[in-house]
Amino acid sequence: MPQQRKTINLFLMQHAVPLLIFAYYIVLGVAALILVIALASGFYTIDTGERGVVLRFGKLSNIAGEGLNIKIPVVDDVKKISIRDHNLTMRSEVSSSDIQTIAVEVGLVYSLDPRRVGEIYQTYGTDIESTLIRPTLSEKINAIIAEYPIEAFVEKRAEISNRINSTFANQVAGSGILVKSLLITNHDFSDEFNKAIEDKKIAEQGALTAKFTLERMKLEAEAQKIKQASLSPMVLQEMAINKWDGKLPQYFSGEQLPFLTIK
Repeated sequence: MPQQRKTINLFLMQHAVPLLIFAYYIVLGVAALILVIALASGFYTIDTGERGVVLRFGKLSNIAGEGLNIKIPVVDDVKKISIRDHNLTMRSEVSSSDIQTIAVEVGLVYSLDPRRVGEIYQTYGTDIESTLIRPTLSEKINAIIAEYPIEAFVEKRAEISNRINSTFANQVAGSGILVKSLLITNHDFSDEFNKAIEDKKIAEQGALTAKFTLERMKLEAEAQKIKQASLSPMVLQEMAINKWDGKLPQYFSGEQLPFLTIK
């Protein structure tokens, strides 16, 4: 029995110890791998034209600038926000002061204030365009265009653009939005209004033509009166002579040779 126990102990020493050492190195390797992954995930980069909102356990911690930055793995989360210029195109149908429909296209160029990125994220998250910019811009477009009749829209389009720009910029100035430019880039009237304009132009053209014709007829009548009033007997006799073809009539009465009568 002692010999058998001695044999078992010898076997364990020869085989179990290397297995334990092997297991130790496996655990050590896994731990090292986890450590490397954790360290690697602690580094991140912020591109040019961006800012990083660092959240620690969901709470705003700090704002990371461009370049390489460090965060605590698992604990920190980073939300990237662009501070570059953004181009927004809005298309909508609005009503003029005389209740006519106008389809307008507005182009907006804006950016976010880098100094207020944290405040912007806390208030609007990462989608300030849909939560603030679009609704506010739509409201300003409708309100201002509604002050103008449709026939004044084309003539005063630049004025309307400037008013929308200034009122929108003032409205969002306290929210960290920097308005670079705002223009009405295109517009279209309803088919009914376009037809009414075409009919109006045709009617005006017809009225002008009728007026011109009447004036011409009056002038021609006045000229004819003046011409008839200026025809004396001597002038009529001269015109008859000029019109005569040199042939005498075959039949006539009286002592004098008659001339042709002007008709």
